[in-house]
Amino acid sequence: MSSFKENDFQKIIEGRHAVHDFDPAVKINRTELTQMITESISAPSALNVQPWRIVIVDSPEAKAKIKPLMPANAHQNETASALVFFFADLKAAENAQDIYDQTVKAGKMPQEVSDHLVTIIKNVYDEMPTSALVATFTLDVALPAMQFMLIARAHGYETGPMTGFDHDKIAAALDLDPTRYVPVLLVAIGKAAQLSAGSVRLPAEKILSFR
Repeated sequence: MSSFKENDFQKIIEGRHAVHDFDPAVKINRTELTQMITESISAPSALNVQPWRIVIVDSPEAKAKIKPLMPANAHQNETASALVFFFADLKAAENAQDIYDQTVKAGKMPQEVSDHLVTIIKNVYDEMPTSALVATFTLDVALPAMQFMLIARAHGYETGPMTGFDHDKIAAALDLDPTRYVPVLLVAIGKAAQLSAGSVRLPAEKILSFR
C-alpha cells in the first residue's frame, strides 16, 4: 500500500526543485525508504536487465565515513535524512535468467520467448565493450533515479541530485566492488529547511524541432 501524500502529478512535477538545505531533525524510517525504492524500480531498462544497485546511507557512522568523499556537498551529508546512491552493475546480465524465470512464472511470457531473450542478453552484454556497457547501464540507472525524485515528492519529501563526490572511491567506501559497480548519481532526500527558488529552463521552442 502506497503512502503517497500528494497525488497531483502536476504539483509533483512543477514543484520539484533541487534542495541543498535539509532539516536535520527529520528522519525517514527504512520501511518508507524501501517502499520508495520499490516504487522507483518499476522504471524500464533495456531488455529488462535492471542494472541498478542502490545504497542508502542514513546512519551517522556511514555518513561520517563518506563525508570526506563529498567535500563540495558536505552540508547535504550533514542535514539530509538519507543519501541515496545509484550505481550501475556491470554484471547485471547475470540476473537475466532469474528475472525471466520469474516473468514466466508470473504468466507474463511463454518459456520459449524467455529462453530466446536470455540468450540474446548473454550474447549482447558478453560482447559489449566496458565503455559501451557503462554508457548503456548509466542511461538505464538514470530512469529509476529520476523516478525516485518524483516519488519522494509524492511521499512529502524533497530531493537534491548531485554528482559531486569522489567517483573513484565511493563504491569501495560503501563496501561495493569498484570494478563492478559504477556510480551514476547521488540523491539527497529529506524535508527542506529552505525551499529552493527554482531555476530557469530554456523554452521548448529553443531545444525542440519537428521533422
